[in-house]
Amino acid sequence: MANNNKKTKKGSKGKHKSNKTIIQRLDSQDWKYILAALIITFIVFIPALTNDFVNWDDDYNLSNNTNTALLTWSNIVKIFSEPVIGNYNPLPILSFAIERSVFGLDPTIYHINNVILHLICVFFIYRIFRSLDINAIGSGFGALLFGIHPMRVESVAWVTERKDVLFGAFFLAALWFYIQYVKTGYVKKYFYAALGLFFVALFAKIQAVSLPLTMLLVDYYYRRPLKVKLVIEKWAFFLLSLAIGLLGIYFLKDQGSINDTTTYNLIDRLFIGGYSLGVYVVKFIFPYTMSPLYPYPAFIPWTIKVFAAVSVSGLLAFMFFAFKKDWRPYLFGVLFFLFNVMFVLQVVGAGQGYLADRFTYIPYAGLMFIVIYAGQELLFKNKKLGTYAMYGFGGLMSLFAIMTWNQNKVWTNSDTLWTHVLTHYDKTPLPFRNRANYRRDEGRIEEALADYDAALRLKPDGALYNSRAKLYFNQQKYELAMKDYNQAIVTDSTKGEYYINRGAVWALSNNLDRALKDFNKGLELEPTHANGYKNRSLIYQSFGQWDNAISDISIYLNMHPEDADLWYERGRLRNAVNKPTEALSDLNRAIQLNTKQGLYFYEKMKSLLLLGQKGEAKQLLPTVQKFNIKIEPEVQAQLNQ
Repeated sequence: MANNNKKTKKGSKGKHKSNKTIIQRLDSQDWKYILAALIITFIVFIPALTNDFVNWDDDYNLSNNTNTALLTWSNIVKIFSEPVIGNYNPLPILSFAIERSVFGLDPTIYHINNVILHLICVFFIYRIFRSLDINAIGSGFGALLFGIHPMRVESVAWVTERKDVLFGAFFLAALWFYIQYVKTGYVKKYFYAALGLFFVALFAKIQAVSLPLTMLLVDYYYRRPLKVKLVIEKWAFFLLSLAIGLLGIYFLKDQGSINDTTTYNLIDRLFIGGYSLGVYVVKFIFPYTMSPLYPYPAFIPWTIKVFAAVSVSGLLAFMFFAFKKDWRPYLFGVLFFLFNVMFVLQVVGAGQGYLADRFTYIPYAGLMFIVIYAGQELLFKNKKLGTYAMYGFGGLMSLFAIMTWNQNKVWTNSDTLWTHVLTHYDKTPLPFRNRANYRRDEGRIEEALADYDAALRLKPDGALYNSRAKLYFNQQKYELAMKDYNQAIVTDSTKGEYYINRGAVWALSNNLDRALKDFNKGLELEPTHANGYKNRSLIYQSFGQWDNAISDISIYLNMHPEDADLWYERGRLRNAVNKPTEALSDLNRAIQLNTKQGLYFYEKMKSLLLLGQKGEAKQLLPTVQKFNIKIEPEVQAQLNQ
């Protein structure tokens, strides 16, 4: 065994024997293995870089999240004070806001940054393994295994799961610093560095709350006496975990995200947790059926219950045996896995499925440590057998690299994503509905209708009727659209979007009063629905209520500041109410966003004329004429004066 398993010498007061250890510097050999792991990991994730956004939470977290539209202090405050679909992870949302302010909604940028963050995690896995007495080549293999294991793909290739790779980077960095704190004889700067990184990690994902327990495992690994003082030493870590944990539970409950949609009782829930635990162990060895969604079964079959009981009993027996035999590294690895996965075993029923590949992102590091440590021990004891093991490991890594490469392609777009889910689970409506939405927006009408019909046969609900109604609306089949919107509202009268969408049908039917009534009701129920304000502004214009129309457009632009047409529209209305100074500002913004719309320049010319700046207005005339814009007689008369 490595030297950390030697008994603590008398009088050491529980300190690790290398109290004066200086942090190990990375030499050329270290960098060779680190770079190899990083380069191979990057290569196998290349397909992720060309993936699109998907219609599974990417819209809620990014494209339709008004708090990411503008990087303002007001929006930053909202990011840190408001959950997104029940989840409190403000740091990833802030990173989206920063990227969006610079690059817009180019999915490549977001995927590149996810991969970079994953590479940072790979780097820290290497450093952690080296600090835990694994040699350079073993740490390199461990980092590579962490980097390219197929179960990583969901956390890296899905933009929404920025929270995994972001919290992972801070979590692993904090853990590394804590290990240095223990190994150097409790140098406080490392402890405070770990605390600071942990504080940031908590704002990336609530799963970071497991760090204090993981730190206690480090104490155990290095034979610090397991006494209450070790918990007291980490009081700030535990307090932060408790605070963020309670906040996360509050938001989940407030948004209804932990409401159990199944008929499971507590015992069933415990079986689900035990089953998930066992499946994660099996998938570590053989990552089969990697699906983005694992829907709950209608009832718990006896096979799941038996597997759950065997899995939990097996793990408990192994931990007991390892404790008795003082197999400290192996118990460390198993408990690392258990402590970091136990909060996401779905015993409380949060989420749409009972499993998630992404939940293993940090927990698998414990199982990987066991594999690498056992391989190192085998090599020391039997070099011939150890050599064969290395060749076998290399073959496994090659297989994992191919699997990860291919799994990245599942996330190419919403069609590939949901088609993949449906190959495994075709008795749940969600994948049919989401694939239908994508195909509808792509103009693949017949395929979309087939998917909507399949979903409605499985479980009709308001969201499905609403989505199919949009398809009919786009086809100008307004009677069918109205019928589905009515059914959606009957099914669920609390969704503002349904009223807003029905209002659009009323508007096109020239029933403006009923349209306005629906828009008002929809925005009352859902005051952040941007298109509701956009559509209602048109009704206000029809009624000649210019101030109300301008107000609605202003609210819309706060949510979608990249919409050049609405900057133009507000500028046009401000000219109409004789506010040319404000109009000019709006029109300049519209032109900045899109220089290929002649109407923008024409309306700007009108603003300049209203301001008495005829010379500047005339300078725009050639540009306006280039777009073949018909100049109104009164405008031409002003230019000729």
